[in-house]
Amino acid sequence: MTTDHEPSRNCHLQGCDSPECALANYRYMGALRLDHSRGIRRLRDAAPVLEHVQRLTANGWLVRQIADASGVSMSAVRYVIYGQPTISRERARAILNIPIGPPPADPNIVDATGTVRRLRALACLGHTLDNVGAETGISRWRLGRIITGTYTEIDTPTAQSIATVYRRLSTFRSDNPHTIHRARTQGWNGPLAWDDIDNPACKPETERAAGVKPGARRKVYADPARVAELTAAGRTAGQIADEIGCHKRSVVRARRRAEEMAVAA
Repeated sequence: MTTDHEPSRNCHLQGCDSPECALANYRYMGALRLDHSRGIRRLRDAAPVLEHVQRLTANGWLVRQIADASGVSMSAVRYVIYGQPTISRERARAILNIPIGPPPADPNIVDATGTVRRLRALACLGHTLDNVGAETGISRWRLGRIITGTYTEIDTPTAQSIATVYRRLSTFRSDNPHTIHRARTQGWNGPLAWDDIDNPACKPETERAAGVKPGARRKVYADPARVAELTAAGRTAGQIADEIGCHKRSVVRARRRAEEMAVAA
């Protein structure tokens, strides 16, 4: 009699009654008893491994990168992080063999600066994390971790998904006063504050940076559709800025945004 799957002890422990899996379990237990009789223990204290993992993560390693470098599953690494008291000697050796230092370059990981700024800019327009989550399929919990700046790096698919949604949602406001109030309280900046939203060295345009005395001019959102309408009527950027009550550079950015919207349509 043969099984239709690979015989294993784990399969036997999960309830498989095939003779092959029972034999695999028998052989494992026999080898285990022999090791114990020789004073060999297959499990060891996980504390040194946890300390090593913490040192790796402090240097920027992700759980996935530790798993890839060691050949140990991500779940096994997480069990150590969550406080599992013991770990197999083989897994411990594999993790401890990872040298302390920066993680290897990963093309699937990008700087999180632009993604954080996009979520905060959408919050300035009243778009909630629930809205973004519904569009991207990313959990609200994870979006909350991103918007607060918990991550300095992020996986490329997540960054691209948020950037795609941002291009659409950043063209209009959403009526959510709580989200807008939070964004203002935190000092976050809207879409038009950025010349290059992905550049960590780029500074946002604020009233103080633009040379406007505090309180002299209320910060106003330059709606791209309104700016396009006034531009079509022959108004200059300076005239539009005076009429709307915003900075001239905001008008220029709004024009650029309106052109992008027209191309996308």
